[in-house]
Amino acid sequence: MNFLYKHDMTAAQLYRIADDAYANGSPWQLKTFQQDLANEYSHYVGIVDHNQLVGFAGGIYLDDTLDVSNVAILKTQQGKHLGEILLRAWFDEFSDGTKVLLEVRASNQAAQHLYQRLGFKTYRKRKAYYSRPVEDADLMMLELPIQVKE
Repeated sequence: MNFLYKHDMTAAQLYRIADDAYANGSPWQLKTFQQDLANEYSHYVGIVDHNQLVGFAGGIYLDDTLDVSNVAILKTQQGKHLGEILLRAWFDEFSDGTKVLLEVRASNQAAQHLYQRLGFKTYRKRKAYYSRPVEDADLMMLELPIQVKE
């Protein structure tokens, strides 16, 4: 696996992957990805398989906190542990003690299990956070480094 970083990816690529990966299409519009890539505090990593960008993770890093906004893997590539490989590589780029925050749909058991394997803990639920369909979010947090969980 190879990895790409923020300046090696385009908003159109990110939008295409997110639109494919999420059951109800991309939660962000193309313009939102464009604005996020232009933000000096945004960080992105992409995972490449057979010379094709197949997934990415992105978020905002500020004051020793990484707020993860998107983690997306193409549907045809899901179930191959690429999300875990991607997140482990990305989190290695940040200093020990960095807090990593994210929200995940309450029904997204696969993502929750991945995050728990990486050491995330749920610290709060947010009612009706998501739309299309309306659903609660589990708010999760991890302090780096990742604590190995099998």
